[in-house]
Amino acid sequence: MQKMTTVKKRKEYRTFSLTPGVFTDTKRVLTPAEQERRRRLLSALARSSQFLAIEKRIDTILEGIAKSVGQAIQAKYVNFWDFTPDKKNVYIRAAYGMQPQYIEHSKKDPLPLGSAWIGRAMQTGKVWATSNVQKDPRLPSSWLPAAKKQGYHGLVCMPLKIQDRTIGGMCIYYPKVHEFEPFEMTIAGIVANQAATAVENSRIFDELGAERLKTLSIVRSLNDGLIMYDLADTVIFFNPRAEELLGLKTRDVVGKTPSQSFAKKDARLKDLSAIHRLPQADYENGEYVVEGTRRTILLVTRIPVRDEAGMKIGSVQVLHDVTHEREVEQLKSNFLTTASHQLRTPLAGIKWALEALLREEDGSLTAVQKEMVQKTFQTNEHLITLINDLLDVSRIEEGRLGYIYALTDPVSLVKDVVAESEEEAVRHGVTLSFVEPGHTLPQVSVDQEKMRLAIGNLVDNGVRYTPKGGTVTLSFQEEEGALLLAVRDTGIGISPEEQAFIFNKFFRAKNAAVRETEGSGLGLYIAKNIVEHHHGTIRLESQENVGTTFIIQLPTSPDKMPEPTAGKRPPQKAPAE
Repeated sequence: MQKMTTVKKRKEYRTFSLTPGVFTDTKRVLTPAEQERRRRLLSALARSSQFLAIEKRIDTILEGIAKSVGQAIQAKYVNFWDFTPDKKNVYIRAAYGMQPQYIEHSKKDPLPLGSAWIGRAMQTGKVWATSNVQKDPRLPSSWLPAAKKQGYHGLVCMPLKIQDRTIGGMCIYYPKVHEFEPFEMTIAGIVANQAATAVENSRIFDELGAERLKTLSIVRSLNDGLIMYDLADTVIFFNPRAEELLGLKTRDVVGKTPSQSFAKKDARLKDLSAIHRLPQADYENGEYVVEGTRRTILLVTRIPVRDEAGMKIGSVQVLHDVTHEREVEQLKSNFLTTASHQLRTPLAGIKWALEALLREEDGSLTAVQKEMVQKTFQTNEHLITLINDLLDVSRIEEGRLGYIYALTDPVSLVKDVVAESEEEAVRHGVTLSFVEPGHTLPQVSVDQEKMRLAIGNLVDNGVRYTPKGGTVTLSFQEEEGALLLAVRDTGIGISPEEQAFIFNKFFRAKNAAVRETEGSGLGLYIAKNIVEHHHGTIRLESQENVGTTFIIQLPTSPDKMPEPTAGKRPPQKAPAE
C-alpha cells in the first residue's frame, strides 16, 4: 500500500485497511468527503437509537437499523442473523437491500454455524472481515458465483453480544473493494451493540408476555373467584369465576371502589361491597352467603399482594364456593343429631337398670357378676359421653350452642370441675388437685355450663392419658387484662409434629389411640370452640413421656369480655344426665 504523508495542522486519524483478516495501521488526512461520511454515520447511529425508543417489534427495529446504516455508508446490503432453535445453524432475520428470495432461502436452508464469515463471527464471538471477498482464498470456490451474482466485494460480519454471550450477528456488504476505517468500525460496533440490546430486550419481553399470558390463562381458568384491589381499594382484577359467583361483569367493577354508596346502585354490587368489607386480617377466612336465584355460600380468603421488595401493593380476595360442602355437613350434622337423640333414651334406660343392679336392690350379686355389671356400666357411660359430644359438635357447627354469659368467680368454677372429676381420677389412679391462688382473682364473663364443659374436657384428657400414680394439676396465673388457667398433667405427652392438629375434630395422637382405644377425638375440639366463644384462646405445651399443659386465656378487661346476658341467670350446675 502506498505510504501516506502527514500534513501538519490538518486533522489526522488512524485507519485499518483489511487484507483478508489483517488490519494495517496507516495515517491519512481527513478529507471533506470523509468528514461528510462521518456525519452520515453519526446520523445513522442517531436514527438507529430512535428505532429502539419508538418501535416494539424486533424485526421492525432491525430492519430500520439495517436501512439507516446501509444508506449512510452506501452499503449494498446490511443484514442481521439469528440462530436456529438447535443453535447449529444461522439464518437471516432482517435485511436492507437484499432480495426477498435470498432471505427466504436462508431460512429454509440455513448456514452451518462456523461456515462463511457470519458463521465464523457467531461461532467465535469475534469480527470477521475481508476487503474483497471475491479474491479471498477463504471463500469456498462453490460460493464465488453467488458472490459475483450478488455483486459485493467488501464484507464485515460482527457478532451481536450480551456480555460474553453471542445472540446473533450483523453483516455489511460493500459493492466495491473496501478499506475499513477505525471510525467506521467503531460506529458499526455501536450499531451491533444496539441491535444486540434490542434482540435481548425482545426476548425478555416475549418471555414476560408468554409468562403473563400463561399466568392470566391459569387465573382465568381457576375454579375460585379472584378479586384484586390496589392500596386505594379500587378493583383492578375480576376473573370470570368471580363474575359467575357474584353475577357481575368485569366492566361493571374494574376501576371502581366497592363502597357502601357504590353498592346502592345494584343488589349484586351490594354483595361485592359486603365481601370487600368483611372483617378480615391477611390470610384469614370468612364466610359470606350470596342470596339470589341460587343460594351460594362463599369461603372468602384475603391475601396480601407484595412486590419484589416485600412492600404491600394491594390485596386479593379468593372466593371459594363451599355451598355443596356446607350442605353435606348439614346433612351429616342432622343425621348425627337425630341418631344421637334416638340413642340417648335407650342408653339412659340402660344406665338406670345397671345402677339398680349395682345397688343390688333385687338381690345380691356374686363378685364376678358385679364386676361384669360394673364394666357394662362404664361402657354405657362412655357411650353416653360420646353421644353428648356428638350432640355438642352438631350444635357448634349449626350455631345452636347458645351462650348465656355472666360475671363469675373463676375459682368456684374450677373447684366445681375438680369435684365433678374426682371420682374418674381416683378410678384411673391419678391425683387431681387445684392450687388455690393466694388472693382474690378478677371475675370473668362466662357461660358457666359451657366453660365447665371445656375445662372438664381438659381435665378428663389429662386423667385418661396420665399413667397410674401421675398427677393432674390446675392453677391460675394473672396477666395484664387476662386470666390464665393451666391444666398440667404428667402424662404421655404429644409429639411435636402432631401438636398442630390436636384441636382438630376427631383427631387423636398415635400414642393416645394406643393407650385409650375408646376416645372420640372431640373433647379438645369442643373445648377450643367454647373458649374462643368467650373471646379467649387455648394453647398447649407438651413433651412426649413428660406431660402436657393446656393453657386457657380469658380476658378480664370489660371491653374485651363477652357482654353479660341481661335478664337471664345461667345454671349453676351442669344438668344431670
